[in-house]
Amino acid sequence: MKVILAGINVEADLVKEAETVLGVEMTPEVISAAYARISRDPRDVNILRKEARKEVKKARRSNESIVFDMGHSSIAEHAVLNFDIIGISRIAVEAIEHFRLASYTEKSQRYIRLGRDHVIPKEIVENGFRDEFFELVELLSLYYEELYKMIIESGSASGTAKEDARYLMPLATSAQIGMTVNARTLEYMISRLSCHPLAEVREFSDRLADIAIRKVPSLVKYPDPTEYYKAMPLIRAEAGMASSAKPDEKFKRVDLVDATAHGDTALAAGIIFSGSDSSYSDSYAAASKMKKEEREAIIASTMKEMKSFDGVWREFENIDMLFEVVVSASCYAQLKRHRMTTQTVQPYSTGLGVSIPDSVKKAKGIGIFRKAIKSSESLYRKISDKAGISADYLLTNAHRRRVLVKINMRELYHFSRLRSDSHAQWEIREISDMMCALAKERFPYGGAILGGKDRFPAIKKSQA
Repeated sequence: MKVILAGINVEADLVKEAETVLGVEMTPEVISAAYARISRDPRDVNILRKEARKEVKKARRSNESIVFDMGHSSIAEHAVLNFDIIGISRIAVEAIEHFRLASYTEKSQRYIRLGRDHVIPKEIVENGFRDEFFELVELLSLYYEELYKMIIESGSASGTAKEDARYLMPLATSAQIGMTVNARTLEYMISRLSCHPLAEVREFSDRLADIAIRKVPSLVKYPDPTEYYKAMPLIRAEAGMASSAKPDEKFKRVDLVDATAHGDTALAAGIIFSGSDSSYSDSYAAASKMKKEEREAIIASTMKEMKSFDGVWREFENIDMLFEVVVSASCYAQLKRHRMTTQTVQPYSTGLGVSIPDSVKKAKGIGIFRKAIKSSESLYRKISDKAGISADYLLTNAHRRRVLVKINMRELYHFSRLRSDSHAQWEIREISDMMCALAKERFPYGGAILGGKDRFPAIKKSQA
């Protein structure tokens, strides 16, 4: 057996220095080209890699032929790029982090004192609202500072004040991201974002495309938006206008709107299937004939030796759930990180109210909080007809949206370990706890030990 390190992430500045010294072009396309040849060339892959490195132009021609002519797109996944993204708005971050097969680390508004850096939307300026935009973001910054001090003075910790005062900051607030992405996903990302309704996101797509076409030209050849992608926002808008439903005056923060029928039986059947040579139909029939106690015993046996850091078996993915949740922008910032779930989002809505942290109530800061929200919504309503979706820059982290979350039981275990834990942000913890309670009610055996990692020993003991 041989295990050979083929490459590592290297900073772009070092790549430039190395290219100058060595007199060669350094590109991840070489690795893609070498790996593409594994299936048809008898030589060891490390030899193929050295050959590709000597002839970069030939490697690029090979990539183009294999990825685009033959359609083996997965080859592009071997080329990985890292991006520093600075000075992008919080609302644009949501569009960027929509893509599952990339890795993101974002500067957290929970852990730092926020300054007054904001992105100025092109649409706001073009519609003549530049001055009013600046007045609002300056006002919200002042309210943020005042509320932060009030929360501290009420006896809350500095961390709590940072986490909760940020609810008043607008979605125009500047953010930073570190992003790692393979070339296949990068091309898809560029194409999708190039027809986004926000100008800031389209500009981001253009800048990504400029870098990608220079650095991995053989793997990112079709970054332009397709007619299919261009039509998506229009179709969504038309479908939304076709609805005759009125906004709910009362709504549930978390609602389990659909779930696998007889999920515990399906889970037990999956466990039987993986340990036998029976068909799934026969396995399901066997699980159906069992007494409840027998099914419970089979499911419980898979979790007997489980620790808080262990994931449940893959068979738990046989249980699917569809939740409708109403969350603030602050909470959605946590929710969107769970990219293995399927999330369908609505725009932010002033009709859903706002999320108010308990620390604000404790600090008697409700008055300031309400003033900030009123100022935000007043300008939002004034400009929304002209500015369209870009008016969302003026909404705050406290404003809410509806999200449909399709999640299987295995992923819900992972979600709950992080989000029902005492270290989690308070609002996502509330949402997670409600999701877990509904899942346990529907699937008492499959969801038996859902919960935060800090409570895992107690939860597991209660099931013994």
